[in-house]
Amino acid sequence: MKKSVSEPIATARQARRPRAAHLGPERRRPQILDVAFELFVQRGYRATSMDEIARAAGVTKPVVYACFPSKAELFGELLDREERRMLTQFGVALAAAARLDDVEATLTTGFTSMLRAVTDTPEAYRIALLGGGGADAMVDIRVRRGREQQVAAMAAAARPWLEGRVPPQGVDSAARFVGQTLLGIGEAGVRMLLAAPEQWTPETLGRTLGRLAARGYEGLARPAE
Repeated sequence: MKKSVSEPIATARQARRPRAAHLGPERRRPQILDVAFELFVQRGYRATSMDEIARAAGVTKPVVYACFPSKAELFGELLDREERRMLTQFGVALAAAARLDDVEATLTTGFTSMLRAVTDTPEAYRIALLGGGGADAMVDIRVRRGREQQVAAMAAAARPWLEGRVPPQGVDSAARFVGQTLLGIGEAGVRMLLAAPEQWTPETLGRTLGRLAARGYEGLARPAE
């Protein structure tokens, strides 16, 4: 049987190009996030293309798009991942405040844990907060949406501490206030740590932020009527 001329060429192409192991999008996403993180750190957001991310991950561009519909979504998911890690210990410490009288010590522990997470991967937060990545408007929208989720998570963590300390009808608004201000104070601390690491450590800055926040919340912590 006579073979087509194109068959040896196709066979040669397949031999030259090793195929990546087949993984579904859910299993592939963490790998692509890790690769994209390195490229964003090295080249910045605008200078990094989906083609480059695909090549570095050893997959085709359609595989990348199957995991993330756009570069903005990919970058936003990367920020979410880092922020979730940063806020996990803070949320645990804040929830424990419902069982502790020393709110300043609790908030200090939370802020210090957050700042230690930042020092582990400072590049991710520098791109997100200091503008080093040149992120576009779509990323800004994605970041704002993520921020709202973080405020809600912090407000939920603050509720057990507020219940019994503020009138019942004021718990929701007070929790929202605490969530907004805690996140704002924490973001300011992250910027300070990244901009002047020689002036602060997570411990010294965490104590300063904890003291500041605790003093501000003293007005909220009055017995319920």
